[in-house]
Amino acid sequence: MLDYNKIKELIHEIDSSSIRVFELENDGFKLKLSKNDEVSFKEINNKEEVNVGNTNSKSIPKKELVVEEESNNIIDIELKEVKSPLVGTFYSSSTPGGKPYVEVGSKVKKGDVLCIVEAMKIMNEITSDFDGEIVEVLRKDEDIVEFGMNIFKIK
Repeated sequence: MLDYNKIKELIHEIDSSSIRVFELENDGFKLKLSKNDEVSFKEINNKEEVNVGNTNSKSIPKKELVVEEESNNIIDIELKEVKSPLVGTFYSSSTPGGKPYVEVGSKVKKGDVLCIVEAMKIMNEITSDFDGEIVEVLRKDEDIVEFGMNIFKIK
């Protein structure tokens, strides 16, 4: 089985190549990387697998399928992803231990500051490209973020 660093290396190599779809299956482990916009659900060994396409834009709208556990109904929700525009360290507030700019449930408008990404001792404010509500904060304070990494989901 591949470890996290090898998977990251593989993703980087595929992303920088002209390959559109890559699949690897080994000992019950299946990995599919795709540059195409696609969403699919498959049942493999009683585990749910989700394949989501990738693009290089800072923030892009995505359709996400959410399964409610109690009723098993599938709901179609329009989610927008905010991606990191640079490599650096993620901070949710302007001061250590301070009140975060946004939390799950926060209403945001286009241009509102969502977080800070520090790169080379420079604090870069990351702003929202959308009006909406924060559905998910995908990073914690002092997490290292890479270019194009999802940091927020907004509906």
